[in-house]
Amino acid sequence: MPDIAIVGAGISGLHLALRLQQAGATTTVYAERSAEEVAAERPLSLPVRFGSTRQRERELGVSHWDGAENDTHGVNFVAPPESGIRFFGRLDEPASGVDLRFYLPRLTADYLERGGRVEVLRPDAAEIDRVSRDHDLMVVASGRAATTGLFPRDPDRSPYTEPQRVLTAGLFHGITPTEPGWIHFQVSEAGEIFSTRILTAEGPVHGMVVEALPGGPLEQLASHDHAGDAAGFEKTLLALVAEYAPELRERITDSEFGIVRPGDVIQGGLTPTVRRGWTTLPSGRVALALGDAWVVNDPLAGQGANLGSRCAFELAELIVAGGPFDAGFAERAADRLWRIAEPVVAWSNANVAPPPEHVGEIFATATADPRVADAFVANFNHPAAMWGAIKSPQAAQSWLKGVTAVG
Repeated sequence: MPDIAIVGAGISGLHLALRLQQAGATTTVYAERSAEEVAAERPLSLPVRFGSTRQRERELGVSHWDGAENDTHGVNFVAPPESGIRFFGRLDEPASGVDLRFYLPRLTADYLERGGRVEVLRPDAAEIDRVSRDHDLMVVASGRAATTGLFPRDPDRSPYTEPQRVLTAGLFHGITPTEPGWIHFQVSEAGEIFSTRILTAEGPVHGMVVEALPGGPLEQLASHDHAGDAAGFEKTLLALVAEYAPELRERITDSEFGIVRPGDVIQGGLTPTVRRGWTTLPSGRVALALGDAWVVNDPLAGQGANLGSRCAFELAELIVAGGPFDAGFAERAADRLWRIAEPVVAWSNANVAPPPEHVGEIFATATADPRVADAFVANFNHPAAMWGAIKSPQAAQSWLKGVTAVG
């Protein structure tokens, strides 16, 4: 069996390592930080893992958070009142939100308990090349490795050159949970606000994500000093939620609302980017890009962690099938992974663009027909099907016809 190096201990890297471990391959995970450091740092993101990803966790034997109390069952989609659009759609399988500072150290422990190796490595080009000499194949799944220049931006697959939203996200006390649990997804002329339950090491809290249109009123949150002026940040956030997501504001208790831990806020912007999928290192070894080293999507569609897990399983299958792990293998692997990622990237990019008329028609129909609402929300777990439904007016009409013909 091959000896594989995996740079990065996020969901992509750990799911790949655990899957290869199941197949008997020798692996070493090179992490940017120790598991203890990950547990103590600020949140990296607030991913929701949909049903297919949770099924892969069961296959890996790491489904530590299965249970009705951790389930998210649907999406409550609310547009401005004048639009007349609002609907609740049910997921076909429950989703789940778990703080990565809780999730990743646990998966790292699982990997180590099963005989894996983890070393801390600075993920720059020189270090990646150095350790590659001890392995048959390098897989680089570290987002910070994207700055090494090993995997340059692919302009044909990256239509944006700057962030399309300005992000503020955090973990908060004081938001009343829903029964059953759902994602509140608010759309407004200023951007989007969504919130859902997130399980942390200290127990369940709520994550809130504000996706501000650049230059709009929600953007101010991203530059507010949440650490030095937590009270001012929370007051400003509550005022903006009251104006742009009033239903969510009604679930917030002022006396209990606050940032869970100092620093539990993410601010900034992501430029949606696809990088070249592989390279040949000076050592002569091939390096494949995976996860955030390869594809960065805006979090609005909630697909980052789910795509990373899906591609990790696909790559594990290719590796187990055998080498040689040369440029030909890398080219075939990159092409196969892109077939999985392409509809996800297309849908994610469409989400941050002005909605075309045919997507508005889907939303209007979902408002009137629960079958359409359920089918649309279920496709968060099936991103290729989602893109197939919204990619053109003809596709949307065909999809709507198929959904409404049932029952």
